[in-house]
Formats: sequence, structure tokens, C-alpha cells
Amino acid sequence: MTTTKRPRKPAGGDIDRLEDGVPYYHSYSGSGSARQPPPDRRPPPAASGLSAELYARVARRYCHPAFNLGTTFVSGVRGPVFERVVHATPFWRLTTFDRVPPTPDADVPSVLVLPPYAGHCPTLVRDTVAAFLPGHAVHVAGWADARDVPLAAGAFGLGEAIEAVADMVTEIGGAVHVVAVMEAGVIGIAAAALLGRRGQPPATLTLIGGPVDCRADHAGLATGAATRGLDWFMRAVIAPVPPPFEGVYREVFPGFFTLTGLLTRGFDRSIADPKELFVGLVAGDGDSAGGHREFFDEFLAVMDVPAEFMLQWIEAVLIDRPFAAEPGQTILSQATPPLAGTPLMTVEAEIDAFGGGGQTHAAHMMTGAPSAGCRHTEDRAGRFALFNGARWRASVFPRVADFIANHAGPPKPSRPAPTEDLLTLSGLTPAFVARLNREGLYFMHQLARLDEAAAGHLDRRLGTETHPLAAQLGREARRRLAEAGRS
Repeated sequence: MTTTKRPRKPAGGDIDRLEDGVPYYHSYSGSGSARQPPPDRRPPPAASGLSAELYARVARRYCHPAFNLGTTFVSGVRGPVFERVVHATPFWRLTTFDRVPPTPDADVPSVLVLPPYAGHCPTLVRDTVAAFLPGHAVHVAGWADARDVPLAAGAFGLGEAIEAVADMVTEIGGAVHVVAVMEAGVIGIAAAALLGRRGQPPATLTLIGGPVDCRADHAGLATGAATRGLDWFMRAVIAPVPPPFEGVYREVFPGFFTLTGLLTRGFDRSIADPKELFVGLVAGDGDSAGGHREFFDEFLAVMDVPAEFMLQWIEAVLIDRPFAAEPGQTILSQATPPLAGTPLMTVEAEIDAFGGGGQTHAAHMMTGAPSAGCRHTEDRAGRFALFNGARWRASVFPRVADFIANHAGPPKPSRPAPTEDLLTLSGLTPAFVARLNREGLYFMHQLARLDEAAAGHLDRRLGTETHPLAAQLGREARRRLAEAGRS
């Protein structure tokens, strides 16, 4: 990726107004700013429109949330899930979610989920990962918080992010189905094109929302970006990381600006009500009020993005528009279409004020066979409903899973196995099975391995010493497995 060019300096009216927002980053970070506002400017707290609740909640989120996906259903049986980091660098890490299936030889498609990279933590796609877990081997690209990356680690721009995704696909190996969410869509497209040139294209590419061809620009983002130029963004939304963070002095796009809607709500509004913004984003997701509260906490968990990545993303997607389907306007334009040979699915939300309207579907022009791809527009849905909530689970995910299954290889034959559902054992109730799960017992073959001493220890932990149950369950499990011809 070439170094970001420095365009013309725009007029200062909007810059003067929006630059005043930068010190907020340092105030919520709990430290003084290395870039103080000029003394002749008025501090804007009364005009910010942000509630004290927002400041308080964001200020508390120094520890980024975890996925906390401890169990999932596999073949109708609840089993454990283990989160494991496969590869890590200062700017990203590849996380795999290992499941313990009742049929060990079962072959499932490998999915790499690319979370949005615009200020939210990777756990924003927790519901996305949870939906894929029962029937897929799930991997997630975990983008690092730039405020925790020291300057010695170097830069991380759009080109480095594309290379990172290509490295992740190679690390996973085999047929990998890439699912890029929102702003990560352009990273997914470019990485798929790069892998295609190397002769290792992903098995499929799914784009869930996000801008691709910004000529279909309902929110006016591309028009505003082209009018103002990168210098406006550098003055308005880029700030150095203050002490005591490890990435001190690194130039970043503070995650706090993601909450204000500076980039997603329109360039002429420096501050937006976060709750109003959030309600619009989750419109039509079908979740309960409790689900909205939980997701709102996730929405408020933000991180900083390297300034070079954000500026290059804005330049490429909103200003230069390299993915526009016109000859000579794309860095990926070649004699062979960039996504030739990569099955493509695109998903858009009908009432997504920040994209949609054909922006994502335009990616099919890069496949060489635009009519062959799979397109889906979710009616009466906001952008977050495309990958979170009841609407995602009931409507969007089944379509994405079918698309992946239709392009996955035939499953490997697996040896027959009896049911591993503990509820089929005599006298067990769901509540007692849950107690066994908490002891790490999920499958019948685990009970079958209990010897007399282990069964006694389990009875003591379960409180069933008076009427020993563990040894009885072990004997029944061994009998069931023997009847099925399995040792």
C-alpha cells in the first residue's frame, strides 16, 4: 500500500468546530492531552449533546469485553467451546474456537469472520460467531487496540490489514470461507483478490453490509470526504495516544469518535446522540429490550484505530473509490476480474442510512459474472440487525450458512457414533445435566471413562454420596457404547 497522500487544505470553518472534539479523547482516557486546543477557542461540553451517562460508561470500559462463548450445541448435544489464539502480532491476532463434537471425525466448513475495523471491539460480532459455532469451525480476526501498541511496532495501514487477512487464511489452511462484516468488507475484497493472484482464493466471500461502491451514497459520506479531503480528517479526528498507555504518542483515530457518529452520521454533525444512533442501527433486529441493553454495552466498548489505516481507508473507499466498477478507476482492475473464481454473497439492510442501496451488491461487478452471485436485502432492518439479534439468527444467518454449504466440499465420511446426549441416560434431568456440564462432563464417553475413584470424587462434588450416582451413570454409558460397537 502506498503512503497516504496529503491533499489540499480545506476551509477552516468545520475544522475549527470539529477539532474541539479531539481533547474529549484525552479526557475520557484519563490523561492530559499532547494536543491542547488553542486558547482562543471555547470548550464545547455544553454543546456536545452527549449524556453524562455515556461519558461515565465509556470511561469505565478500559478492559475490553471477552467473547465468553463457553458452550454450544453440536449435533443437538451441548458441548464445550475453547477459545485459542493461533497466531498473534502487535496489531492483530487469529483466534480459533475449538469445539468438542460428539462425532470426532465430522468435517465442517472453516469460517473466518472479519469484524468491523472502525472503532468497535472484535466482540461486536459475538452473536455472529455464536450462530456459526454449531456447524462450522470458526476463526475470528482480532484487531488490536492501537493505544496498546507501542510506536516501535511500526505502522499498520490498509495494505498491512489486507496482508494480515491473507496470512490468516493461509494459517487456517484448506478451504476457508471469509465473512467480512461492515467496514471490513473492503479488506475482505482486497484480501480475496490478493489470494486469487497467489492461486489460493478463499472458498467463498460473504460481505455483510459496508460500503463498496460509494456512488450509491445515501448518507453523503463519499461526497463529504471528497469535498473536504484528508487534511480535514487529520485535523478533526486524529489524535496522539496520551500517557500512560503503551502506545503513547501513536497517532490514532480514537474509538470515542465512533460513538459520536462523526463518520457514520454525517460530516456536518460533529456530535450525535449515541442512543438515537444505536436505535437506528439495530432497527428491526427483533431482539428484546434486554438484548438491546446487552448489545448497547458492547456498542460502547470501543478501541482506537491506527491513524494510517483510517486515513487510507477513507482515501481509498470514500475518495478514490478503488472498488467502483468502472474501467481505470480501481487499483484492482485487471484483465481478469479481481474476484474471478471466488463465489460471492452480499447482504444489505433496507434501512441502513450509512450504506446499502446497492453499495455492497456492487461487489458482484468484480467477479466477472455479476448475475451468478448471491444477493440478499433484509427488509425493514438496520445495519446491526444484519449480524446481531433475532433477525440475524432467524433470517440472515440461514441464508449465509446455505451459501457456504453449497460451495463447501463433500463432508468426509465419519465413523458411526451413538448418541452422546446425556439426557438419554436414565433418570437425568436438564438441571442435573447442567451440573455435570459444570464439572466438565458433556458426553457419554466421558462418563464411560470414570473409574471407581473418579466416580467417588464426582459424587462428592455433586453431593450424591448418600446415593452414589456417578458409578451407575458410568456403567450405563459403557453399556450404551458397547451396544453401539464403540469402545
